[in-house]
Amino acid sequence: MHAQNKNALRDTFENQVALLAQLSQAGNFEQAAEEAENLRAFLRRSRMPLTPRALGVLSGIYKANQDERSATRMLAEAELDARRDPNPETRVPLLTTLVRECRAWEMPDLALTCQQLLSVAQDSLDNRTRRAETTLMKSRYDSLLELRERELLGRSMYFHVDKEQAYLWGGLLALLFFILLIAYLKNNDRWRKQLHKRELEWDLLRANLQREARESAAALFEVARAEQENAKPDPYTIYQGPKPEQVALLIEPNRQVVLYLKSLLSDRFQLETASTAMEGLQMATEMMPDLIVCDTILDNKNGIDIARQLKLSERTNHVPVVLLTDRFGNDGRLDALRAGAEAWFTRPVIDDEFDATIQKLLDAKKVKHEQFQRFMHLYFGPSRVSLNDPFLDQTVRLIEQHLSEPDFLPDDLAKKLQLSKAHFTRKLKALTGKEPTLLLREMRLEKAKVLLEKRAGTPQAIAELVGFSSSGTFALAFKEYFGENTLLLYTPPARLNG
Repeated sequence: MHAQNKNALRDTFENQVALLAQLSQAGNFEQAAEEAENLRAFLRRSRMPLTPRALGVLSGIYKANQDERSATRMLAEAELDARRDPNPETRVPLLTTLVRECRAWEMPDLALTCQQLLSVAQDSLDNRTRRAETTLMKSRYDSLLELRERELLGRSMYFHVDKEQAYLWGGLLALLFFILLIAYLKNNDRWRKQLHKRELEWDLLRANLQREARESAAALFEVARAEQENAKPDPYTIYQGPKPEQVALLIEPNRQVVLYLKSLLSDRFQLETASTAMEGLQMATEMMPDLIVCDTILDNKNGIDIARQLKLSERTNHVPVVLLTDRFGNDGRLDALRAGAEAWFTRPVIDDEFDATIQKLLDAKKVKHEQFQRFMHLYFGPSRVSLNDPFLDQTVRLIEQHLSEPDFLPDDLAKKLQLSKAHFTRKLKALTGKEPTLLLREMRLEKAKVLLEKRAGTPQAIAELVGFSSSGTFALAFKEYFGENTLLLYTPPARLNG
């Protein structure tokens, strides 16, 4: 409540000072003098000191009215207010204004007194400022000391080494590392020599073991052959005649079924077996066999899906697939059609029917080979026929594009088809019955025959056009393949005119 009254008195005082300032600016100094007396009376009642602004305004009003008496009283009251004010920060501005106004009213004694009071107040203010700065600096210093103590406490928790000691330890560690490195190199060289010596001993031992194994195998082979000559043939044993060229893959988990199928196929195929679906797919992709016999039930997987994957793969889509299923009639046929298989059999397999079906597949393979051979004879002529197999079609087109390049080899052809040489060779032979080198040679000769019949150039020039580096080699190859001499097919234009 007291603070609110004080603020109200302060606002009233400021309003009256503002009013006096407006009256002074308007030149109404008589009314201003009356208001000035009212202001001074208000200050005495309220026991409020004069402010520097009010002092300047009142002095200006008295100066305009030439009221020296009122000015003297007013300055004396202001000097008393300045003496009673304990705060140097408010006393200094008031005394500064008093000194200026006393000099303006030509009151040297009062001006001197106020100047002395001003000096004392300024000294007090300077001392207070210095004490505050000293206190602030002391607090900062104490903070720095505290931070320093924390830093020292934190450093005490770690291991410290002087710079010279660090250099010394670093040098010792480097020397120790160098010594260990030299020892390691020497020890490594010693062990390498011992390892080389051991490898030589192992090579000699391995050679001796292999020689003994060959001798033992030869002896066992002689004994087995003698026993086979005396033993009666067993229809369920694997065929022991000349090793067949074709390979068959049996994807069958049942051991008894595998043995039975081997007895049916061993005379025409080299047999490989797989008991799981993953193993069968991997072996089929790596081996590219000539025949795949697959069961429809494989380690809880559908063999039909396995067969379909084989037919969708670029590597194995040419391989005939025979499905073994437990379904009869149209259901079994539907399984075969869904898988893309060439044949299907319901277990148990009847040997005569199975043997006849396999023979049909082999005969169909020979028919495809003969069809491709006829395709080769007609390929460069006007009666060219198309191929239904994308792999063969792409192979033939690539050969035709590079026919004139002597350095174009089967390896280059396999790379362009993105196949390994072994896989490309096996697939091409399965589809055409020809090795890649032979196919490339025959296509060059077929092209050469057409060019010779058209009299497109001399035999030497045509040999270069079809990729033969030598005309003599070309003539021999042509004679061997067609049974005719190149000169008989080529008749120079002059001889025809004669």
